[in-house]
Amino acid sequence: MHWLRRRLDNIVGSGDAALTVPAMDGAFRPNLALDQASALPIDRPDNLVIQGTTCLCSSDNQVYAIDLDEPVIRAVPRQKVGACITAMAGAADGGIAVALDSGKIDILSGKHAGWTVSRLGAVPLTCVTALHFIGPDQIVVCIGSSVNPFSQWQRDLLESRSSGSVWRIDLPGGDIDCLADNLAFPFGVLPVEGGCELLVSESWQHRVIRLNPTRRSKPSIALDDLPGYPARLCDDGGDGAWLAIFAPRNQLVEFVMREAAYRERMMTTIAPGHWIAPALRSRDSFLEPLQGGGVRQMGMLKPWAPTRSYGLVAALGPDVQPKASLHSRADGHRHGVTSCVLAGERLIIASKGGDEILFHKVDSE
Repeated sequence: MHWLRRRLDNIVGSGDAALTVPAMDGAFRPNLALDQASALPIDRPDNLVIQGTTCLCSSDNQVYAIDLDEPVIRAVPRQKVGACITAMAGAADGGIAVALDSGKIDILSGKHAGWTVSRLGAVPLTCVTALHFIGPDQIVVCIGSSVNPFSQWQRDLLESRSSGSVWRIDLPGGDIDCLADNLAFPFGVLPVEGGCELLVSESWQHRVIRLNPTRRSKPSIALDDLPGYPARLCDDGGDGAWLAIFAPRNQLVEFVMREAAYRERMMTTIAPGHWIAPALRSRDSFLEPLQGGGVRQMGMLKPWAPTRSYGLVAALGPDVQPKASLHSRADGHRHGVTSCVLAGERLIIASKGGDEILFHKVDSE
């Protein structure tokens, strides 16, 4: 019956074949919060971790330290590793774990310093998107794709892959358990309910799911039909969470996703930077798609113009439903938000597409 429903949806344009995308309204009503936030320039900041009064930030193969108590905030190089860092996590004892695009996870400091792993059973560590310590002796690992490396996330989306998985590793022995597989690019993980559940963002399905942290289980949907592609999650200091959304959905991409022959030819004949696909930043080249809809009036690009990139962070309540959001719209540059962390009353945000770390006062909402 499932194939019959999909066939009918393709004919009438309903269900999964619908080309509608959620409107930026309600809790996602656009604003200028990210564009008005104070900022610290860093090239391609990605994963953020809070340790005491220090915020650690990964950028390519470098870890930077930002002392939040300093009167003048600046990024100081902390440690350089041998390959690009795709994910990072901090432990309560001060330990730092990093995933490298060379295909391994290393713990750089703390109780388990020197521990490393390069495979999870038969799954290679080709695309680690998120790490999170559960207590001092367990770490959860999100594998975005078992087919494409992290740098080729656009290809993974356009190929409609669902080869991602979530794993739990017991340290230091390295015993592993697969908590879920066949996921569409899991990109963030956060323990909730006192560690009794995991929230996992599933990017290509535009949703957040719940998983059991102790055993394999069938995912349940916590939040569905987001207006963009979700990335990493962080605690909000209470019963809710903050969710980074790294790119917007739009009808052109939704249409292209339903045209397999067109997608294959596009990926074969056109440079990746010019594919009809979401992006961390845009307007770098006149060859990019969606130029026609972004007509300038009075010399200004309108904030509601269609765009491949966007800046968006969502505040989630205890029920994992959106209650507020922070935006950098089509005419802004603080796009490609991949990570955020809370430090006191400041939400620290990594705008990978905008090459900046942003600081937003939560109590100003």
